[in-house]
Amino acid sequence: MHARLSSVWLMPHRPLFLAMGIWAVVAVAWWQWGAQAGLPAPALGTPALWHAHEMVAGMGGAAVGAYLLTALAGWSGRESPAGLPLKVLVALWLLARVAAACAALLPVWAVGLPGALYFLMLGAMLARGIAAARAWRRLAAPLAVGALGLGDALLLRAALSGGIAAGAGIAQAMVRVLALMISVIGGRMVPAFTDSALRRRGHAGLPPGGRIAALAGAAAILVALGLTLAGKPAASGIALFLAGALQFARLARWRGWRVAGDALLAALHLGFLWLALGLVLLGAARLWPAALPESDLLHALTMGAIGGMILAVAIRAAAGRAGGALIGGRPAALAGAAIAAATLLRIAVAVLPAAGGWLLPGAAAFWMLGWALFLTAFLPTALGPVRRPVFSGARV
Repeated sequence: MHARLSSVWLMPHRPLFLAMGIWAVVAVAWWQWGAQAGLPAPALGTPALWHAHEMVAGMGGAAVGAYLLTALAGWSGRESPAGLPLKVLVALWLLARVAAACAALLPVWAVGLPGALYFLMLGAMLARGIAAARAWRRLAAPLAVGALGLGDALLLRAALSGGIAAGAGIAQAMVRVLALMISVIGGRMVPAFTDSALRRRGHAGLPPGGRIAALAGAAAILVALGLTLAGKPAASGIALFLAGALQFARLARWRGWRVAGDALLAALHLGFLWLALGLVLLGAARLWPAALPESDLLHALTMGAIGGMILAVAIRAAAGRAGGALIGGRPAALAGAAIAAATLLRIAVAVLPAAGGWLLPGAAAFWMLGWALFLTAFLPTALGPVRRPVFSGARV
């Protein structure tokens, strides 16, 4: 039993995805039903800001670390971090969750220190591996981690000094950073895995090209981020609209309907679809704020795109393997469907605010179900022998 538990620390995606999945369930349950259960309301300035922080910096931060540190082995040709360094990294992430939940009881420095050290250590691990392998084109990864770490520190500082509106704005900026990472990383992963699946089935692969649309889509998200930070809602809305349209165009080129029977690939395409739709909806909310509440529509990005794409990537590590391909079981399909249902219920509040009394708990329940299903599928893999490559069925 001890040996099985020790195997969790052999690869970075194992403890980080497990922690992320558990927190995705626990944090939302606490947020939605904690008061009824007699638990103290977690507050980081406000309970809503704690919720935003834990979904973005907490869950998102763990997912980013899990994926990038595992992918580092492929980039550098060296083993991914494991053992004691990985245990320290996960401990920092856990301490950051405790500190944020107990923010009202701790000094400001104690609230911010664990999260700052987590992102600093994660960025340093990535930068060290990239420098050792001279894989300089991968330097965007530690830079993105640094941006998330800076956002985390600024959000905590704003929340603890009474700047609730500023904290909410920083949380939204961090969402844009994660959306940019999905556009770049997912924009490579989805067509690569789709092309491989099509060729295995005897079909023609995907058409070449698409680099210009990829660069333009990423640039539009960056412009929208800059305009958001500059306090230009209408201009950022136009940029978000354009970014979403470009993601739709990219998605159409990848012919997802031809691999619809593959639950793992369908989850990737669905996550990217939510990215495109979420950007468009957020742009619309910026342009017509009186009619479209941004706080509700933002969940198309946070739950649908970020949550959905994290699930789509993480569930691949738990998939079976046959003939160089990954085989998704029923939990993978059901988990993806549950996250999609949660997202639809949550953004429906924007047009049916009077139904929020059942839409919000329903969205929370489906979200928790989706991540619980993920955990049931992932835990046996996390305790078993290491399978490489982690996220694909064959070395490419």
